[in-house]
Amino acid sequence: MTILFFALALAALVLGLQSYTRKHALDGLEAEMIPEDLLAEPGEPACLHLTARNQTGWTRPQISLKLHLDPVFEIQDADYVQKDLMGKGRTVRYVTWLKPHQEASYQVEIRISKRGRYLLEPLCLSSGDFLGMTEISRRMSRVQELVVPPREQGLPALGAAMGGFLGELSVNRFLYQDPILTAGYRPYTSQDPMRSISWKQSARGLGLVSKKYDSTTEPRVVVLVHADAPTEEQMPAVERCYSMARTVCRVLEEKAIIYRLAVNSTFDVLIHGALVVGSQWNKPLETGQGYGPEHFRRVLEILGRAAGQPAQSCERFCAEYFAPGTQDSCIMITTEPEERVRPCLPLAAGRSLLVLRPEEKTGREGTE
Repeated sequence: MTILFFALALAALVLGLQSYTRKHALDGLEAEMIPEDLLAEPGEPACLHLTARNQTGWTRPQISLKLHLDPVFEIQDADYVQKDLMGKGRTVRYVTWLKPHQEASYQVEIRISKRGRYLLEPLCLSSGDFLGMTEISRRMSRVQELVVPPREQGLPALGAAMGGFLGELSVNRFLYQDPILTAGYRPYTSQDPMRSISWKQSARGLGLVSKKYDSTTEPRVVVLVHADAPTEEQMPAVERCYSMARTVCRVLEEKAIIYRLAVNSTFDVLIHGALVVGSQWNKPLETGQGYGPEHFRRVLEILGRAAGQPAQSCERFCAEYFAPGTQDSCIMITTEPEERVRPCLPLAAGRSLLVLRPEEKTGREGTE
């Protein structure tokens, strides 16, 4: 009789624990997936950090993290990678157990070969009941993204055209060893020449400070990108335009020339804005005037996010982002015929215009 009573009590306890754990299997468990960097170079490894946390005061015997990756994400085969039977990607799955207030972290290396903005599916967190008969799952609500900038365009003709265009800018910049017109000051970057450092301002304890010269003594460039592909067959030309834009901006960075980039394209989301899946913003994006690592990162992000369809007509884009009277030189990267573009870009005296088109001869113009 005692044994029967003990068996019934044990069965009731097990059933009670089973019912409780089914209802509260995920209580106190948290999981997140964060890319190591928003930007992922095409074809280069990008790291995803997966973390599971047990915020309760008791041990959780079985916790599972699952992340489904579309076929566009390349990942090496491993024990924790499962291929989908329908060929619609792969699933990364980690199983572990956690002590009270413990966390487990994992790293997944992926590669993306094509330029663009990619959404990562939400991470799935699972835990079993007391008897291990069922698995309770919950998808994390936070959506993550990766932005893949274009590859550089390595064309000898592009290098020659840039060299000719920058020759005059370089001469004007280094002609005056001590420019007179100083418009203000800004934090020093490693690409600033030593002669631009204001030692008086730097001595005030704010770190190294560079002089900010007036536009009459410090050259500035506006880089405009207008690429249009009415048909799918013309999309490679658009991609080459974005690649040329990256190369142009990288050269300007190396020369420490202040520049501004504007891309005439629709975008899925605004930079540093909230994720709005499926919505497009019919307004070109641009950077401010400047140069340096953070400025170039913003350039790469804009070029990676561009959807490839113009947000405005070429004429309106040029008028809005290179208005008459602008005291800057201009580099226009476009799929449009050169004779259509030049009338839209009026130059001030002493400024230069360089028109770049994919796989075609470039045209350069200067005003006296």
